[in-house]
Amino acid sequence: MLNTPILQQSSDPTIQQSSTPSIQHSINSSSRFAELPARARLSVAWEIFRLQAQIIFSHKFIWFMLGILAYFIAAYVINYNQSVIERMALDDVLPSLLEFPLAALAVFLSMQVITSEKDNRTLEVMFTTAGSRYKVWLLRLGTLNAILLILAFALSTLAFFTFTDIPLISMALHAFVPTFFAGSMTLYFAVRFRSGLAAGMVSAGLLTLILMFGELLNETRYFLFFNPYDVPRQLDPETWNLWMWQNRIGVLCAGGFMLFAALRGMEVRERLLR
Repeated sequence: MLNTPILQQSSDPTIQQSSTPSIQHSINSSSRFAELPARARLSVAWEIFRLQAQIIFSHKFIWFMLGILAYFIAAYVINYNQSVIERMALDDVLPSLLEFPLAALAVFLSMQVITSEKDNRTLEVMFTTAGSRYKVWLLRLGTLNAILLILAFALSTLAFFTFTDIPLISMALHAFVPTFFAGSMTLYFAVRFRSGLAAGMVSAGLLTLILMFGELLNETRYFLFFNPYDVPRQLDPETWNLWMWQNRIGVLCAGGFMLFAALRGMEVRERLLR
């Protein structure tokens, strides 16, 4: 009778040995990070961000930046050769110089998140990491969106000094909202179709379709690339401002839902590894 609980406690040592170390590793690593001084924590956070950025860009960060810079130079030359009246105004800068290039970059990088892991044969490792695998994916996707937000601020600053006077912070934030949705949508399709190329083609097709109906949706709150600086003359500015908030909150919620659906789809490991 006295030996019964002892036998029951040690009857399944495999489960204890397999589950306990991963939980203890996660708890110990979190506690060790919290005990570090502020400067050391910033150093660790920066190192994680740098490594995640290298994985996202696949060591081609300079080429991406050169491509965006070339796009800006071409737009500047075209704009400079036009007459003063026809040059870009405030309401033209947001879609032409920020939203379109950032959305295209978000689609390309998001379609590579899954396929790059499959090509490098590291996708299986992502599912067998200690602790929750969602932490790994959230770090990767959080870094991706942080990079897109930083690029939005950089492009907004560059447009301020080269094209026209614009509100730097609000312009960058407005550009990031549809960019976040485009990236989350592409990631969802990449998980759904198990193909980054198919996800990129479907996302590019849907974004092109939205732009084709831009003339019909441009003056409504339902347009993905809603331009808060292009206020219609027949509409009250207060109403337009209310529509802007409704659009931005709705697009962010839709992007968050697509991101959640993509993370849920990653639970089926066998489906992604096929």
